[in-house]
Amino acid sequence: MPADIYDNGNAEHIVPASLPIDLDKGLLNRSFYELEAAFEGQQGLADLVSSLTEKTANFRRLLREDQQPLTDERMAHLVEQMFTARRKIWPVIEEQGAARVGEVMRDLLDGHGDLAQRMMRFEEALPATGKAKRVIRDMGAEVLHFSDPERYPLMTRWVWDQSTSSGAVREFIRGGDYLTDFPFGESPEMFEGLRQWMREALLELGVYRDVPYMVDIILAHQYSQYVRAMAEGFLRSDFGGQTDFTEQIRKLLGVEVHRRMGGSRIKRDDIH
Repeated sequence: MPADIYDNGNAEHIVPASLPIDLDKGLLNRSFYELEAAFEGQQGLADLVSSLTEKTANFRRLLREDQQPLTDERMAHLVEQMFTARRKIWPVIEEQGAARVGEVMRDLLDGHGDLAQRMMRFEEALPATGKAKRVIRDMGAEVLHFSDPERYPLMTRWVWDQSTSSGAVREFIRGGDYLTDFPFGESPEMFEGLRQWMREALLELGVYRDVPYMVDIILAHQYSQYVRAMAEGFLRSDFGGQTDFTEQIRKLLGVEVHRRMGGSRIKRDDIH
C-alpha cells in the first residue's frame, strides 16, 4: 500500500500532502466571520451542521447499515443530496441499475485495495461520456466524505478542479487572480493537506466541534464567492441566478431548504 495512504488496523488513513502554494489564513478568518454574520451567529451555523449530520446518517444507513440492494427510490434519495451529480448522473444510473450502482458505491467504501485503487475501480465501473463522465468523480467524492467525514476530505470538483484551475481553493490565495500556475493536483493527499490547513486555522479561531463539517461550510462559502466573482459567467447558471449565498452554500452541500415547485432536483433526461 502506498506510504501516503495506509491502514491503521481497520482504519484507512490519508497522510496530508504539503501544499505547493501558501494559503492565507486571513482569508479563511474573514470567511468564517462572514458566515457567522450571514447565518446570524453560532446557532444558524449549528443548524446547518445538523443538516449535514443528517445527510451523513442517510448515507451511512443506505450504504453501510442496510446491506439490501438499493432501489430506484433509495438511490434517488442519495443522489438528490449530491449537488453536482444529481443534474447529470441519472441516465447512467438508469442504464446500470440502482442496485448495481449501489454495489459500486459500497465497493468504493469497503472494497479491497487502497483508496486510489477503489477510486479508479469506481470510475471504471460506471462508464459514461460527456457531462455525466465528469460528475462520476463528484459522486464518488460525496459517497466517501459523507459516509465517513472524519476519514475522507471532500474531494469534489468545486473544491478543486485541476483541469480548469478552479474551485474554492483559489479563494484562499491572496492575489490568486494574477497567478497562472496552480499545481495542486487532485490527489486525496492534497485534499487532506488542504483540510489539515483549514483545521489548524479553525482551531486558532476557537472552533473545536464539528470541524469536518465547518471545513465543508467554509469551502462552500469560498466557492460561492468565486461564483459571484464570475459575475454573469456560465457558473452562475448552476445556481439559478440566486443572490443569497447562504442558500448557495446549502445547495453546494446538498442540504438546501427549498425545492423548486416541490419537485425532484434530479434531472432524468438523457444527456447528449
